[in-house]
Amino acid sequence: MDTGDVAGLRIRGDAFLLRQLLSNLVDNACDFSPADGVVEVEARGDGAQLRIVVADRGPGVPDYALPRVFERFFSLPRPGGRSRSSGLGLAFAAEVATLHGGTVRLEHREGGGTRAIVELPLTATG
Repeated sequence: MDTGDVAGLRIRGDAFLLRQLLSNLVDNACDFSPADGVVEVEARGDGAQLRIVVADRGPGVPDYALPRVFERFFSLPRPGGRSRSSGLGLAFAAEVATLHGGTVRLEHREGGGTRAIVELPLTATG
């Protein structure tokens, strides 16, 4: 995990829900990664936001699915014929981000795979 320079950065929110948001994104990335794949997590301050990126080198999200991935119960088949998920993890992640004044989105990763990007407002310190 690359944390850049986030040691002094703070966000305000429910620790349990925020951990679950991150856990859902990492679990999703692991589910879509090859067996020997690496999931990368990066966190850094970006202006007045904390930006967290979870990136994998799996098959990526098909273009037709990108607008729907945060819908409740929408699920894509897992690689290798593994069973689908409940379709609630990304919907939950989006709801948690929204409740904390932030956003989450998925995008194609250059070279293959997917990046999940969470942006949450930083709390003023001092």
